[in-house]
Amino acid sequence: MRNQNLLFTCLMLVIVLFSCTKNKTVKPTPPKPLDETYNDGASYTSADVPSGDTIKSFSTSWIVPSTPPRDSTIFWWNGLDGGALQPVLQWENGSWTIANWYFNDDLDGQGPTYHHGTFVPVTPGTHLTGVIELVSFTTDSFTYKESFVGYPAADVTFTRAVLATQLVEDQEAYTNTYLAFPQDPVVKMTGINCITTKGTHPPDLNWTVKDPLTKTPTGHLAFEVINPSSSNGEVDFFIK
Repeated sequence: MRNQNLLFTCLMLVIVLFSCTKNKTVKPTPPKPLDETYNDGASYTSADVPSGDTIKSFSTSWIVPSTPPRDSTIFWWNGLDGGALQPVLQWENGSWTIANWYFNDDLDGQGPTYHHGTFVPVTPGTHLTGVIELVSFTTDSFTYKESFVGYPAADVTFTRAVLATQLVEDQEAYTNTYLAFPQDPVVKMTGINCITTKGTHPPDLNWTVKDPLTKTPTGHLAFEVINPSSSNGEVDFFIK
């Protein structure tokens, strides 16, 4: 009888344990958070014009993104020679502005420093076209004009001792998180147009990308050449 009671007790315990296991709610494994880390600094691409060609003008169009959710310092620009001549869109101190920046290569004896023209406020959705033109030159000095179409107050004219031979498209951010970027998925640098002093366009541009494997939080490559044309090219900087 004692053995029968023990057997009955064990059987009931197994039934209870089975019932608890059957009715147990299994919580789904939460997805891993997206990597919002951004390695602050420049994410840029550059292209050389063929040897013997001289850049007469270089222009690019893009649209001012939406307002970022937090403050930081972020730039988008097209430029010549690694950024020595730059029509720049800038997000800082809670506002969008444009200004034409240039690198003083000590031609005037003031030392190698960066300078800029007048800051002009702009708003999200504004269409921008940054233009750099070689307006005059001698054997040892080259005068360039930087401008944003429709914003003459921002114009800058600067003379330097070095001829520009390289084109640049750049996203330059001083933040360590994508959460400080606009909510737009991409900033498209379009209508890329390079004209030589011969009045012609060079061949398709061979863009060389810095850190080409950098990815956004959703896994998209941060940079993509959409069209290498030197007359209507496009390169995109992805954010999301």
